[in-house]
Amino acid sequence: MTGHLPDTGINFIILAGGLGTRTRFDSPKMFLELAGQPIIRYLINLCSSFSDRVITVVSPQIEGHYLFDGSFQVVQKNPLGTGDAVKTAMPFVDSEDVIILCADTPLIESRHIKSLLRTDGDAAFIACKIPEDMLDMPYGRVLCDNQGFVKIIEHKDAAYDGKLYRYANSGIYRIKTSALKDDLNSLSPDKYSGEYYLTDLLTILSTNGKKISVVKSDEYWPFHGINTLIDLSLAEEIVQKKLRNEFMRKGVRLIDPDSVYFSFDSKIADNVTIEQNVVIKKGVTINSGATIKSFCYLEDCVIMEKAVIGPFARIRDRTVIMDGSTVGNFVEIKESTIGREAKVKHLSYIGNTYVGHRSNIGAGTITCNFDGVRKHKSVIGDNVLVGSNCSIISPIKIGDDALIGAGSVITQDVPANTLAISRTDQQNHKGKASEILNAKSKRI
Repeated sequence: MTGHLPDTGINFIILAGGLGTRTRFDSPKMFLELAGQPIIRYLINLCSSFSDRVITVVSPQIEGHYLFDGSFQVVQKNPLGTGDAVKTAMPFVDSEDVIILCADTPLIESRHIKSLLRTDGDAAFIACKIPEDMLDMPYGRVLCDNQGFVKIIEHKDAAYDGKLYRYANSGIYRIKTSALKDDLNSLSPDKYSGEYYLTDLLTILSTNGKKISVVKSDEYWPFHGINTLIDLSLAEEIVQKKLRNEFMRKGVRLIDPDSVYFSFDSKIADNVTIEQNVVIKKGVTINSGATIKSFCYLEDCVIMEKAVIGPFARIRDRTVIMDGSTVGNFVEIKESTIGREAKVKHLSYIGNTYVGHRSNIGAGTITCNFDGVRKHKSVIGDNVLVGSNCSIISPIKIGDDALIGAGSVITQDVPANTLAISRTDQQNHKGKASEILNAKSKRI
């Protein structure tokens, strides 16, 4: 058992003991990412916004993993189903009611938790309406009558011609702790799997005269569960659509919204334009007036006001592009700062470098920052012009107002207001060209 157990508010139990073998992926499914954030973090962050006591039931293989930070981990030694998982967590529950969720439903929102907290009675759960084109989703169907909840029917046993069978169990519950303590031990193992199912507890509670509330939702997508990589891709679509709409409502212009991908932590101001086929990964801030052109990849960087990036640019790893700067096509910038109104416009790599204000880096320029063992830093001053096809060998300093001749390999510091040229002497051999070409043609 790891984590902390403060004594405050309603308790949450997140069922995270499954390894997600149906994804056929090496990583447990709750560690897979949606918009750059692991699935389990969506649930822990949501529950933590309501309570300081979030209990995660995990398998022995992933106990102590950092992605469960902020929760108290309880180990389910044998995977004996959701009912057994809740039973494992019960010794650590101290609130009057407990909210129980599954780790593979990361799209639920605070409004859904609030809807359960508003219910009365011994238990409540959310039933979501399955869309017409998704009736084969393997979720238990909820049967109600005029008096309310009757039972949950296994997907394989449910008929689709009855209106009541269109609602599925979302797997999100509010249950009184006293009811759990009274009746969890009444669960029987499934005759085929040998597992104890939490859904059976609802039938037991109802049979024992306890009140069960059903909160019906005509939305399906917030309760979409992730069991396969196909499910994961559908969830990614949902998250990305929400992010796109959120940014457009805030004044971000997306030329082709469906081709732009954001991260959960993207920070983008108003009056920003983002063109087609742009990927924005974790740790990106884009300030007002900036333009991100087509086919750019941004990660862990800050784009300041009125900067222009791309097309076909890659900006990453603690890079800052300052106000009014231009980074052009087929340019990669890593761990660098590009000063105000500076230009790196064509076919260049800038790494571990400070480029001063209003400097211009010519096409094909490379900062050679790695010697095979360590990375080294270059400092290029203000108002510097670096000619095309230059190699800057780090560590090095180039002073303000310097001029670097095209085709140079710069290995020494360049003082301010200095022209630096480093080229081998050119030799011209008159008539040699035709002699060489004639010799080649005879061999052919």
